[in-house]
Amino acid sequence: MNTREAKEILLLYRGPIDDSDSQFRAALDCAKSDPELGQWLREQTECYDTIRAKLRGIEPPLGLSEKIVRRRPIPFPLDWSRIGQLAAAVLISVSLTALLMKWSEGRNRPVAGAQEILVTGEVLDMTCYIAYNLSGPDHAECARVCIRNGLPVGIKAQDGKVYLLTGEPGHSVNAELADYAAKIVTIKGKQTMRDGFAQLQVEEIRKF
Repeated sequence: MNTREAKEILLLYRGPIDDSDSQFRAALDCAKSDPELGQWLREQTECYDTIRAKLRGIEPPLGLSEKIVRRRPIPFPLDWSRIGQLAAAVLISVSLTALLMKWSEGRNRPVAGAQEILVTGEVLDMTCYIAYNLSGPDHAECARVCIRNGLPVGIKAQDGKVYLLTGEPGHSVNAELADYAAKIVTIKGKQTMRDGFAQLQVEEIRKF
């Protein structure tokens, strides 16, 4: 098993619950013998634990869980709080997936009326920002890991406007921006709008 294969498996690792699985055991053995992979796994686990903690703290809308299970009787004692948390997590995941699909589709459409601008603001991990409103120094490490792993990256300008940051077609800017997670930078690039989302094609990154 090489490093790439181990990472693909460990992206799904949930901790001790998966330790009995032979694939996870093999990938974990690789992480023990590869210091770089081991560091990546520790960062990945920390990010996963942060997101899981936030999901557990979600308060679902009143009556949501009853609506979801109304037509699907459950043949065991109901724990409404857990059902509600799960329902809220599903709704967030579905909404976030739809949003990111729109961005992905938009990247393949022609760019019209691109305007070169300068934007100064905080570099965001868009997944955690949109789903859980996480940003700032306390979220820096998780944001850095998520951005480095290829999740969408953005910038929140000083006026509160948020831009999705993209590179040239076929080029990701995540590696260049990961170390700036939760930091203030100035981005020079071309601004476009697609489906109501502001995008900024990065041309230059200036540390603030």
